[in-house]
Amino acid sequence: NDLADNEEMRRRAEATADELERLIQTATVPIFGVDLHGRINQWNEKTAELTGLPTARAMGLPLISMLGEGSQAAGCTMIHNATLGRETDVLETTLNAAGQQVNDAHFGEDLSFKKAKLVLSAAPRKDKHGDVKGVCFVGCDLTEVSAYKEAEARKVRFMAVVSHELRSPLHGIIGLMDHLCDSEKDESRLRFMKLVKNCATRLLDLVVNIMEMASFVGSNDGNQRAKKISRDPVELAKILDEVVMLVRNATDKGGNPLLDKSVKLENEVKHLPIIEADAYKCAQVFYNIVTNACKFTSKGSIYLSSSVDPQGDWVEIHVRDTGRGISNAALERIFQPFEQEDNSALRGYQGIGLGLSIANEVVKQHGGRINVISELGVGTTFTVRLPVVMAEPSKKVEGTEAGDNESHITTLSSSLHDTLMQPEASNRRASILSVDDDAVNQEIMRGILKDFDVHFAMDGSEAIDFLRKCHHLPDIALVDVMMPGMSGFEVCKYIRQKLHIPTVVMPILMISACTQDTAIVEGLDAGATDFVLKPFDKQVLSAHIRVALRIKREHERALDGRSGIPLPTGASVSSIQDDVSEGSDKDKDNAGSSTTGTSRLRRRRSARP
Repeated sequence: NDLADNEEMRRRAEATADELERLIQTATVPIFGVDLHGRINQWNEKTAELTGLPTARAMGLPLISMLGEGSQAAGCTMIHNATLGRETDVLETTLNAAGQQVNDAHFGEDLSFKKAKLVLSAAPRKDKHGDVKGVCFVGCDLTEVSAYKEAEARKVRFMAVVSHELRSPLHGIIGLMDHLCDSEKDESRLRFMKLVKNCATRLLDLVVNIMEMASFVGSNDGNQRAKKISRDPVELAKILDEVVMLVRNATDKGGNPLLDKSVKLENEVKHLPIIEADAYKCAQVFYNIVTNACKFTSKGSIYLSSSVDPQGDWVEIHVRDTGRGISNAALERIFQPFEQEDNSALRGYQGIGLGLSIANEVVKQHGGRINVISELGVGTTFTVRLPVVMAEPSKKVEGTEAGDNESHITTLSSSLHDTLMQPEASNRRASILSVDDDAVNQEIMRGILKDFDVHFAMDGSEAIDFLRKCHHLPDIALVDVMMPGMSGFEVCKYIRQKLHIPTVVMPILMISACTQDTAIVEGLDAGATDFVLKPFDKQVLSAHIRVALRIKREHERALDGRSGIPLPTGASVSSIQDDVSEGSDKDKDNAGSSTTGTSRLRRRRSARP
């Protein structure tokens, strides 16, 4: 009886082992193993399917050589720890049999290897005596997830590129219509021109929103190029005053006021602590929320109020309306991109569903949140909660705070009044070099810069050739970033490093539709004086030019006052290169001299007749 019982137990054990082996072979997850020498002794059907390497041909091959190059050392450590019975960390890697010595002809088949992306966990494989005979790996397939992420990343890049390419022609349309409107006397034609400009402006707003959303998606995917936020001292009360003023003057696509005449817009936000935030993005958040309230409120009021928590860590802005309200089902998706309260084709309001999504992402970037309370037929209250001090520090790009650069641009852009808009004291017409491959943009520049002497170059090479040959350098260069051949960044570097034209002699204003901070940083690092974003208002561009000219003139006067020798303008490239060469020789002879290249340039130029 004992022999019979033992035989029955043996048969059951063998059956269990066979069933376990079958389960491993047919499992829906990749399972494989190696012996103590790291050679494959187990390779289930799922692993064979993911890699394209049949089970029979995988036996005896070294596993480590199939892992991604960056994870082979970690794979060795994983096997070593598992054989010693130590706890192992999971390993994210690729598994690729390509390059292995596999005798395809032996099986009369052509093998098509594939790269699988897996997350692996490992455990020791023991025999019936408890001795470790190898390591068993269980994987989680990330191949489809990786493909999905890549598809999403490509979609985001496509959106960003297309949106960027749309901005330039829209900038051209708006600029040309501005010129036509300024000179048109016929009221009927003028009305149609303004309608064209309004349509282009609305389309531009849509493009900007798509670019903004693309940057948020890139940020969520870990894209380092995603747009960062500034850390400015912000007075929310002033921003809300500006938002209310803008909303009261806003119109819909039919040219009608966005705020219904029977709706009262009240702003009771008065005194709040100064918070650390991105001023521009805060304005964007509240403009989107208030205009959203205007769409759904046909009577009653839209009321803005505020509160501060007792500890002073948070501020809250409440936007309450007496509109139609939002259903519970719609509340779950109003912050999703391209989602709206009513997605039907017969909805009675405009928009594509990006405003609230962008507002929500911006607030989350600041470490805050948006809460919504709504009742159908009664109204809706949006509460925006922002920290007084942002929790996450801004990352630096090549040693420069991205926020600092954006703040610098904002500071220059806001200089549209008082002394910055005053004409230059000198009667001499300033000269400008405009570099852009787009003929429409150059035509717009021709109209904006009519008070200057302007030379137009259609690409970087033409601009550099002009600078080499001209007898008098321009006072300022306006250089577009996106150009065929040499980009604007490359042109700027060439001017500074090869032609040796310093900033005080010829400031360079980079012009681009790209709003990413990295582009601004790259431009300034290349030697640009300022960065102007398209589309720009002509008064804004004029202010940037006047600021650059004023700084240049003040620098010249400072040098002039230091020596008492007048500093003429308009040197040529050859004269500057002579000065650089001569200054280099003099520096060798006069190591103790503190004379700078700029002062040498002043001395040589003043000596010419």
